[in-house]
Amino acid sequence: MSRTPWRAGGAQRQGRRAVQADAFSVGGDRATGRIAVAVTDGIGDTAAAADSAALTADTATTTALASTPELGCLGARSKLAASGIAADASIATALFDPAHSRIRIAWAGLCRVYALTTDGELQRATYDHSLGEHIRRHTAQRGPLPMYDRKVTRTVARNEFVTTSLPAHSTAAVLLCTDGISRSATHRTLVAALLCDDPYDGAELLAAAAGADSSDNATAIVLRRRAR
Repeated sequence: MSRTPWRAGGAQRQGRRAVQADAFSVGGDRATGRIAVAVTDGIGDTAAAADSAALTADTATTTALASTPELGCLGARSKLAASGIAADASIATALFDPAHSRIRIAWAGLCRVYALTTDGELQRATYDHSLGEHIRRHTAQRGPLPMYDRKVTRTVARNEFVTTSLPAHSTAAVLLCTDGISRSATHRTLVAALLCDDPYDGAELLAAAAGADSSDNATAIVLRRRAR
């Protein structure tokens, strides 16, 4: 039986929203040591948005565990289309495989992935799929663009998913989160969360920083490499 070198923990806050329309899912295979995780952010403050997030998070994790994060996202797309749920979602999915030298990631929308290197450097592994980010990446514009940063250009239901990867050997911890976390957490708080020995404590630190009075749902999954 294989023992995964990673531990995972998640936490959420609903904030002032009427419903918790974020979701997260963690799946593992004890035989191979593989772990798949997903964070989703339902678009809208409705029961349909919450259903969309829950369905796509669970499907993406289950499918990614047996294949890849990209196929996990594609599986979530198919399941959402067949469900009849009239809502969409942002998503980030990752696969940790002891037999693979890279941590594989797929995402669409405003969910983010951060990594802490073994040297203590915080890196952002993804970029937002928003009109504001598109403008910044293709022009000289810098800084927030409030009118455009919430206009999502890729989602579970539409346009291609994007993939990337991280070197497993030099990554100490990974965070998947919704924008309720990324818009509220400072650089110092992100690093502190990823340095926590217990990933549940790290996720809770980020969720607490967003606060019960946040204007948005906030969800975090922290994965921390086990001490050798």
